[in-house]
Amino acid sequence: MIFDAKSKMERYFRRNPQVKTIVIAGSFGRKSAIRCLGMVLGQVFTVTMGVNKAADPDIVLLDYNSMVMFPDIDPDIVVVTSCETDEEAQKFFALANRAKHVFVNYNDVPQKFAKYLKNAEITTYGDELPADFYFENHDSGLDGQQGDIVNPEREHIPVTVKLIGEHNMRPVVMACAVAKLFQVDRDHILAGVDAIRPVHGRMSPAKGLHNSIILDDSASTSKTSMKYGLQALYSIDAPDRILVTDDVRKLAKVDYDLVSEILILGGQQTQNDNKKIKFFSEDIDLINHLGQRLDENCLVLLEIPIPEIIESYLW
Repeated sequence: MIFDAKSKMERYFRRNPQVKTIVIAGSFGRKSAIRCLGMVLGQVFTVTMGVNKAADPDIVLLDYNSMVMFPDIDPDIVVVTSCETDEEAQKFFALANRAKHVFVNYNDVPQKFAKYLKNAEITTYGDELPADFYFENHDSGLDGQQGDIVNPEREHIPVTVKLIGEHNMRPVVMACAVAKLFQVDRDHILAGVDAIRPVHGRMSPAKGLHNSIILDDSASTSKTSMKYGLQALYSIDAPDRILVTDDVRKLAKVDYDLVSEILILGGQQTQNDNKKIKFFSEDIDLINHLGQRLDENCLVLLEIPIPEIIESYLW
């Protein structure tokens, strides 16, 4: 059955050369990239995740992992969101070298992996120059981010985005860059950007117990998610910042001067003299502690799912 599906899909692409294929590769950030591409390109084109012949798509988005089904297809575009190992870089760029155009995340793809990229049609995106497309941040907070997306012609496009964390702006910038390649006009690009919202559990702000604010990052799975979550936590003005996690190993990333308390669920309790760190063996004990601890001054970075402390999502 797998080989039948594979051959059918390959025939579909060959018989429909007008359908553009965009493959999203990366150690992390693929889902965010797919969501942003769908929102922005979907303002003008029919975009599907995977092949949906009934939808008669103009553009098909494919996760890199699905390319095992289509080994002989050369994508129109490959987006490389991140690389963490040499082995990943070789795999991602082997596919990227077969594409008509490649978009590379300047911030999350280390320069040392550039040696594997032979494709001359490259566009980079990121937080700042020298990326071809980048985001100039003028203001950020619990309401999201305001700033300018800047293209290679140094045209500034003002945007307001309901996303928290500078890392979450990178797929937005990428989607705008891809839209420009597809000659999408500014109004449709802005409409697509305006429609982007975080997935619940991926830096999504919520109202918590006793009017506290929760940054729900509990669905993020990458090794770097807490690093970026902490950066966002530090960037938001709050008198009382709390981190909730279940991984003692991640404490090395914490700036203890910028958090009031670190709550750890499960895991082996370590010997330490830091009174900001508290261990809890059971969910209920942690929930009871938060129930007494939270108030309107608290901003909580939630790295594990605790739905009991979330009352409603803000967006």
